[in-house]
Amino acid sequence: MDDRLVERDAGLLRDALKALIEDEVPVRPGVMAIVAASPVTAPEHRDVLARVLGGSVADLLRQRGPVAWRPQDVAQVCAATGLTRAESALLLAGLPLRDWDDDDFLSEAQLAVLGLTAREATIARMELMTVPVEHRVRVLDAAMPNEPAVLWEDGPDVGRLCATWIALQGHRTPVPEQLLADLGTVMGFPTGILRVFGAPRPGDWLHTDGRCRIEAGAVLTEAADGGEPFSDRHLPSAATGLAWLAYHLPAGDPIRANLDRVYQLIRDRLRNPDLLIGTVLLRNDAVPTPLPPGVMVGASYQSGLTSYHLRPAAIADPDDPALNVVPDHSPIAVRLMLDPAFEGMIRTLETSGLPAGAYSQNALLSAPDTVERIAVRFGLNRPEASLYLQVLALPDPTEQNLLRWNGWDDRQLADLGSTLLAKRLLVESDTPGRRLAVPGPWLSPRFVPPFEASKSALYGVGPGEEPLYRWVLVTRPLTDLFHDAASRAIIEVPHPTH
Repeated sequence: MDDRLVERDAGLLRDALKALIEDEVPVRPGVMAIVAASPVTAPEHRDVLARVLGGSVADLLRQRGPVAWRPQDVAQVCAATGLTRAESALLLAGLPLRDWDDDDFLSEAQLAVLGLTAREATIARMELMTVPVEHRVRVLDAAMPNEPAVLWEDGPDVGRLCATWIALQGHRTPVPEQLLADLGTVMGFPTGILRVFGAPRPGDWLHTDGRCRIEAGAVLTEAADGGEPFSDRHLPSAATGLAWLAYHLPAGDPIRANLDRVYQLIRDRLRNPDLLIGTVLLRNDAVPTPLPPGVMVGASYQSGLTSYHLRPAAIADPDDPALNVVPDHSPIAVRLMLDPAFEGMIRTLETSGLPAGAYSQNALLSAPDTVERIAVRFGLNRPEASLYLQVLALPDPTEQNLLRWNGWDDRQLADLGSTLLAKRLLVESDTPGRRLAVPGPWLSPRFVPPFEASKSALYGVGPGEEPLYRWVLVTRPLTDLFHDAASRAIIEVPHPTH
């Protein structure tokens, strides 16, 4: 065979098995057969795999083409392993994961076959890429039936695939698909956060302290006694996820019920004297002297730069000057975890007294006294006053959210909103998803959706400033937020016209 054809085939083979190749991990024929028969495998990849495999698999591919996609197999894998629908689909499709930075790793046609959105596929890929290559190979190999023709007639051996996955990776904590998609709007790895927060257990990173060392200016974290150690790889997502979930989840949600415990576990990990987080390279004259106790000097370089890192155990409050030395995500997360107002927000989740399914954003339930103050001051009934308070205080009173928080139907919300518009307490918004808004200009800070400038003081965001905690605006009890918004409105807003 022409050397160029051999080289081309070798390149195609590597590309077809990109997520399944690693030194000293043999790719078994069963794995190649699963990939070759997948309905989302590219034709050129299927052809080269057929040439390598030969025999009955090549004959079946030539005669029958790829196997039919079986959504029922996806549901079976989800139920047996706890994997998400998207993770299960990518696994059954032969792990077409490509590279971390390949944004369009599946075409629209491939996504349609799998029944996934691009975002669902991307989130699933992030989780599956953390699975060791050897485990990926063994799981796919288990999916190949003993008789190749069975793959076309009955699909992969789902039972054996699931048993192998559980033996290697354990059963995953199931996560709600919509919650996964929603949290995925503010972070890249929402699945792992939801799984750990949903079922914290000894050995996970919420429970495991590590020991840190500096190597080549970077922080490396190892667990002395096994388990996955808490590190600066977890902290930013854990803090953001905790704040986002505390704001968005209703009373009675099982993950919300764990958030107070999760908060305490993160605080415990931050007290680990061997924990180092964050890295910045600075000239020595660019850091304060004396150096705050919460900052550790790392490695020095001939360029005159020195690495600096944070030692959270030596940082006592959110105003510690150490947090201004290392400018990355980690000090923002530490500041949030040490913020007394945020601690109050977490602590009140268990003491809110809300019925199961109710939201703290429903001011009629969470802040009835404040609703009454607004009702008396502006001549409103209680539902009208509650709606007005929600639009005054909250950053995201979209039509969809208002319906969810309050349990109203479209007609009720429309009627209540029309009253507030008629009294000129609110104005119509042209922002997508928003009908009602506070009069005045809007702000469009980085990281969060636009909101009315009059609310900026409630969130500590000034013109031209980024939110203090990046992707979350509300980091204090909603009862306090409603109280402050009402107090300002009672003083500043004129009595409504009729």
